[in-house]
Amino acid sequence: MADNNKKVDHDFQLLKNVKKVKLAKDYNFFNHNPFFKFLSFFTVFLIKILVFYVFGVIFRGLRIKGKKNLKYLKKERFILVSNHVHVLDAIWIGSLIFPRKIYVTMLQSNLGLPFVGKILRVAGGIPIPETKELMVHFLDELKTELSKKTPVLVMPEASIKPYHVGIRKFLSGAFRFAADADAKILPFVYVYKNPNFIQRLYMKKPRIHLHILEPIEVIHGETKQQTLTLTKNKVHQIMSDYFNKHSDLKEENYNETAEID
Repeated sequence: MADNNKKVDHDFQLLKNVKKVKLAKDYNFFNHNPFFKFLSFFTVFLIKILVFYVFGVIFRGLRIKGKKNLKYLKKERFILVSNHVHVLDAIWIGSLIFPRKIYVTMLQSNLGLPFVGKILRVAGGIPIPETKELMVHFLDELKTELSKKTPVLVMPEASIKPYHVGIRKFLSGAFRFAADADAKILPFVYVYKNPNFIQRLYMKKPRIHLHILEPIEVIHGETKQQTLTLTKNKVHQIMSDYFNKHSDLKEENYNETAEID
């Protein structure tokens, strides 16, 4: 996702013929219509079977570690954050948490993706508005949802960079949401594992494993900007250290003797 007035584009073109999207002034970011909620539940149910289990677990070797940390979602408000390395990474996280409801922020332009845009929206995708006026409306609705202890997933790297090794620079949006809503942060880290002998026969890319870390609290500074910077840097450091310690593929300048604080 993007900071308030920064337009972010993906590092690669997902689909061609993407329609330009303009949100109405009264756009309903969190749709609670009963029919919409039923359709959303059914859609995510199918996604969990086909995209999570069949494609993710069976074909991509997806494995999950740290499921015990999901228990915290029942107790408090949470902004979830993850590195953005696959077109399905956010969907995998949402499917993992299902049947618990989760919302996933996404670029407003994603709504313009042919067919896919509608599926993302129904499955729980929330577009980040590109105007200040709608951003105020969005933040109000977001606080309301978080007060209900509904988790919201934000990709602080903003754009997808497939199979990037390491944790890229974060934007501040996710941490602004957490600070404004008095929410904690639950990090998810995708790491890479080398395929085994059998998997090498049909898999050229590394396997992807998803690890769930322990919650991190917002660090409050003397100013709001300092709060965002301190929190963002802490979360980034924890996720970066964790990635390099547990991934078979590591950043070139990583010191293997370094320990996680």
